Amino acid sequence: MRINGFDKIFKSVFTKLLLIIIVTGIAINIIVAGFFITHRSSAGSTIHKNIVHYLNYLIADLGDPPSLSRARQIASQTSLVIHFKGQGLSWSTSGSPPTVSRRRLYEYKEDPGIRFGRYHRHSIIEIDHQKGRFVFELVRFFDREDEKNGIMLALFALLAGVLALAYLLIRRVLRPVKWLNEGVKEVSRGNLKHRVPLKKSDELGQLAQAFNDMTDRVREMLQAKEQLMLDISHELRSPLTRMKVALEFLAEGKSKQNIKKDIEEMEQMINEILDTARRHHMHSKLNRRPVNLVDLLHEVVSAYKEQQTAIELIDLPSCVEIHVDFEQIKIVLKNIINNAIKYSGPESDPIRIFLDTREPYVILRVTDNGPGIPAEELSFIFEPFYRVDKSRSKRTGGFGLGLSLCKTIMEAHDGNIEIDSTPGKGTTVSLFFPTEVKKSQNF
Repeated sequence: MRINGFDKIFKSVFTKLLLIIIVTGIAINIIVAGFFITHRSSAGSTIHKNIVHYLNYLIADLGDPPSLSRARQIASQTSLVIHFKGQGLSWSTSGSPPTVSRRRLYEYKEDPGIRFGRYHRHSIIEIDHQKGRFVFELVRFFDREDEKNGIMLALFALLAGVLALAYLLIRRVLRPVKWLNEGVKEVSRGNLKHRVPLKKSDELGQLAQAFNDMTDRVREMLQAKEQLMLDISHELRSPLTRMKVALEFLAEGKSKQNIKKDIEEMEQMINEILDTARRHHMHSKLNRRPVNLVDLLHEVVSAYKEQQTAIELIDLPSCVEIHVDFEQIKIVLKNIINNAIKYSGPESDPIRIFLDTREPYVILRVTDNGPGIPAEELSFIFEPFYRVDKSRSKRTGGFGLGLSLCKTIMEAHDGNIEIDSTPGKGTTVSLFFPTEVKKSQNF
């Protein structure tokens, strides 16, 4: 199942951790903000009560009628600006009274005749008294809203920084998960030499060590299996040779011909096993050179003109240059085309060959209309001796070594081979040739 980019982001462990951290940060900020608001509300109520009590004391101190000279004396001592307006008397210790809309003031809950508000960054308190209306301007002394806002912003910034640091630390701690994911992908591609870095001594480090030990054991088992096949193949050559010699002393007849065919089949199988093993283990240098893939295709396909199943080359360009070992890639193309012909009936649609480009690869696709391969078989078809036809019928021939050999050759060229198949509809084999040559050219 293919996952699009959007789903991939939201299914990422790191994305989930980030969302958890963000939600946690928002929750912490709300709790802290709620604490400050509650604290400010309770503290503000006490402060307002003290302010009102103090201002009533000042009003009493101003006398009746209120004295401007006394008001100026109080203003100089307290940094207050006092305004008064009553019947037949109006004065101010500094300038004119502020013209603040009543909508911008809120009433003191314990006395509707007292109102609080702000005007030009000053706190305003209006008090309706029997002597008249008093307006007091507090010059940022009792209410430091800007400083509180600054403290809140600094607190939020600090919390955000802590959360960002926590995320980076979590990402660092979980980095082995990414290495393990890459390791699983490499092993699934057949690269059993891949090692997961061991830079942690915690549970994830132990998991990485267990993963490396597992790949080592799998590689050793596969090597033992391949070595066993190689040894058996070598050992079988001697008795086969003796059988061929003994066969020559038998009288001609049907039995002799049947035995001879069986010996030739066994000899062919042994040769294929040894040839596959040689390509896996000899580590010989590839004889890379510039090759026109289109010309190579025409050369290979021309050998199949007499076949009942037609082969069509679809919209090929005049030249597609790749750097490969000519003979090795020729073996790959023959194997793939032979398989397509083998599983296509005489009345099947033609086998089609396409060329495509998807950087950094040139892709050659061979499509047949045969019976197809069941989905559960696709992950095994590159294994040596594996055949979808469990009866291993001689009609379809082969020993299950062709695709394994093709995979070995393509990987030696830093390329790849993929197979897509739908039962009842056919199979498409895709060969990926790199457009850039890497330094490593060994099998």
